[in-house]
Amino acid sequence: MELLPSIEKWTKEDVHLWLMTVVKVHETYADRFCEEEVSGDVLVVFEKKNILHLGINHGPAVKIASYLESLKEGSQHESQFPPYVKNWTKEQVNQWLLQHVKVDSKYAERLQEEDVSGDCLVCFKNQDLEDLDLKYGPAVKIMSELRQLYKKPEPTLQPILHTSTDQKESPKPTQPELGVAQAIAINQPDSYFKTESKTDRMVQNESEKVQLPFQKLSEKEGIKQPKPHDLGARRKGAIVVSYSVL
Repeated sequence: MELLPSIEKWTKEDVHLWLMTVVKVHETYADRFCEEEVSGDVLVVFEKKNILHLGINHGPAVKIASYLESLKEGSQHESQFPPYVKNWTKEQVNQWLLQHVKVDSKYAERLQEEDVSGDCLVCFKNQDLEDLDLKYGPAVKIMSELRQLYKKPEPTLQPILHTSTDQKESPKPTQPELGVAQAIAINQPDSYFKTESKTDRMVQNESEKVQLPFQKLSEKEGIKQPKPHDLGARRKGAIVVSYSVL
């Protein structure tokens, strides 16, 4: 990108182009500068706190502020750390902090929440980490480990496995709906069935007692039920009599 002779003469579109092509931040961050009408004469007086005020996360804000400082000095921005660090995603930064620097997970998560990828991390200073609520000890350790990367082989970063608490619980199998009779049978206590069966036996005994005198009476009197053919004959006779009257 060919920069204008003086940053003060940049339009807000020039600022947007610089952010996209030189600083290489996400387009949404560059758009914020345009939306807030940040032209060159405004950008030149910007500090990190002003960039954060635009709603930009801490990682990209530190990177923009670092590039802006180099721009004001008229120098090219250079990293003091191995080139591969700039290619780390924010997830890989998180892995490096946990697996190699061995900081508390709450600090690693804090950096990831603020979009601190490798190209942002190489722009950090101790104060930038402290601004993220890291204690002075862990902040110094992280910066020291970053400087030591030049003297060590490139670290191997392993994906972080999620714990069982992070995984969603599998849905419980749905029980088939029960009919009314089944639901009543399941919900009734054992005492209900005992009482019901006792009542049934009492009713049956009373019924047998009532039927017994009638059975004895019919045996004594010799009451007999009419046979089917007798009924038929009687019906025939009735029919004949009716015809005779006619």
